[in-house]
Amino acid sequence: MVFTPFTGVDNHRRCVTFAAGLLRREDVPSYMWLFNRFLDAMGHAPQCIISDQDASMAIDIPEVFPKIIHRLCMWHITNKITTKVDNELAKD
Repeated sequence: MVFTPFTGVDNHRRCVTFAAGLLRREDVPSYMWLFNRFLDAMGHAPQCIISDQDASMAIDIPEVFPKIIHRLCMWHITNKITTKVDNELAKD
């Protein structure tokens, strides 16, 4: 199962997990279901989403949250850079 937290920043600038989901699969129907349940529970979309490079999530985010800002997590980018580009480029 995949743990999918929804984490925000409170007025003290601390990270707070305010929703979460457990998914059997990381696929388009699962994320579509999760995002729609999130909207049902919260009543509105978040201002932005920062995610890993999951292709299914990238399809569903603009579908369910058309006006949202979607960015990729820098930690995931820097950890995967050596597998995506030549080692000489990754050093710099």
